[in-house]
Amino acid sequence: MWQRWRHKREDAGLAAVGVHASGLSFVQVARPAKGQARVEVAEFRAFAGAAPAQVLAGLVAEHDLKRRPCTTLLREGAYRLLQTEAPDVKVEELRAALRWRIKDLIDFHVNDATIDVFDVPIQVPGRAALVYVVVGRNEEIRERVDLLHGAGLALEIIDIPELAQRNLARLLPEDQDGVAMLTLGEDIACITITKGGALYLSRSVPVTPALLGDSQGPERLLLELQRSLDYFESSFRQNPVMHVVVAPGSEEARRLVAFLQANLAQRVVLWDPQACQEVTGANIVPDSCFLTFGAALRKDEVAL
Repeated sequence: MWQRWRHKREDAGLAAVGVHASGLSFVQVARPAKGQARVEVAEFRAFAGAAPAQVLAGLVAEHDLKRRPCTTLLREGAYRLLQTEAPDVKVEELRAALRWRIKDLIDFHVNDATIDVFDVPIQVPGRAALVYVVVGRNEEIRERVDLLHGAGLALEIIDIPELAQRNLARLLPEDQDGVAMLTLGEDIACITITKGGALYLSRSVPVTPALLGDSQGPERLLLELQRSLDYFESSFRQNPVMHVVVAPGSEEARRLVAFLQANLAQRVVLWDPQACQEVTGANIVPDSCFLTFGAALRKDEVAL
């Protein structure tokens, strides 16, 4: 996503930092010139009354991260991901045209927004081309930049959870035919459909742990998942997606897998780090670092 803070890499690989209500998640992935990428560090560090800057400074010192190429994920609510028709304008005029188009679709002033755009991977003949627009709040972006730069990290990219989830899905062999991934967050479930490493569809569903404990949460997720699968098939004129992966491997996710298996025709499985392709060490990543792991997997050659 946003790459205006990009620095030249001193070595291969990427570190990722996630900022949460209770602490920081941190994952470092190395990409040697030969061999597979590997997870070197994956940990969640609670604030425990300390300021985020203080906790991050401790992580940087402990893991020798000064000037380490780094990415970070914006929190839910700090941005919007919108799908809209692509304006018929020159490339250099695209962001300005989209800024005007989406101004009434966000709950803050468009002048307070930073905008980026990436293509929907397939266009249907006879229909206008579609694009995804990421609209971030300038204030939150500045705060995150200041936090990471203040700790001495070489911030390369500010990313969003949907694309981190895309990075995780593309590790799975099922991604070649299309895979739906449902990730349970602190109070949001994110549904993505990817194919061949590209993000086709994303949907966020407010689901609290309390709702997951009774029938309301699983039923709501089942409905949204069915809608997403149907939309992918009908709107993009694609073959049905027959694989659903629920992540991470928490007890709530295990119960949800059993519920979806009983109510979907698709094959539904729990996230299995052993099924990941191209990277070793995924099994050491705790649930609290799941999407941060996805952010650290970002490769330059993977299109937005």
